[in-house]
Amino acid sequence: MKYISLSDLSNTIRNNLHKIPRNIDCIIGVPRSGMIAASLISSYLNVPLIDVYSFCAGLKPSGGGRLLYFNKQNNEATNNVLVIDDTVNNGGSMNNVKQMLSQKSDINFIYMCVYLEGRGESSIDLYLEDVRQYTDNFTMPVLYEWNIFQHYPHVMSKCMYDMDGVLCIDPPDERNETEYIEYIKNAKPLFVPRTPIGAIITYRLQKNEEITKQWLAKYNILYNALKTFPANSWEERNASGISPELFKGTIYKKYDFFNLFVESNDYQAQQIAKISGKNVYCVETNKMY
Repeated sequence: MKYISLSDLSNTIRNNLHKIPRNIDCIIGVPRSGMIAASLISSYLNVPLIDVYSFCAGLKPSGGGRLLYFNKQNNEATNNVLVIDDTVNNGGSMNNVKQMLSQKSDINFIYMCVYLEGRGESSIDLYLEDVRQYTDNFTMPVLYEWNIFQHYPHVMSKCMYDMDGVLCIDPPDERNETEYIEYIKNAKPLFVPRTPIGAIITYRLQKNEEITKQWLAKYNILYNALKTFPANSWEERNASGISPELFKGTIYKKYDFFNLFVESNDYQAQQIAKISGKNVYCVETNKMY
């Protein structure tokens, strides 16, 4: 499984700027994630930026650089507009954008993506990096930092999530039960997926499972399974000798269907990866193990 961070995205763009034409009058980003790449490229090339919906609505772009194609006093205008998305897989999204822009017949649109990850090469004019080598004949997803928590349902259904430090902030000392219970009832959310996830595996005690379910329902977090530690007291769980990483890693290893675990703690993430022999993403360090 290939993981690409925002830092990787920036490096890919900087290292491949020579592939991008320089006679560009305007850059159009494809919302949402395409705007991240478009903004970076707009800054590097000093070219005005706008999103595709605003462009179609007739709004003017923001930023410096050359005047636009519709400013007829600009003798340098070439009517070249670069349309950017972060990724292209089957080309469906970019073809939809082409349809939206088809009425602008006086403009030369150049369509590009940063990462080509599927069979949609015919929908673009250029790309900066080919990541198809990581997709195992297009069956394995490439994961990106900017959408790892909002991926396609068929990807998210194969993910296991830690609870504390991922879906919500980490709790206070569990041995102060009054304070702890108040926390898990009203915990501040962190990364809230909008797509149903496969399973939530948490070291929380089984006796707190119902409170946990209520919190998940409050924030509309959908999941197929929730597994808490089978103990009803901190002392009972501690006496078992089963660490958080062993508990999570053993469950993760047991089910071949799941291919990604999202963990908050770096040490635990590394240990879960060793125990399971499978991919673990660590929120704390933004690393894939």
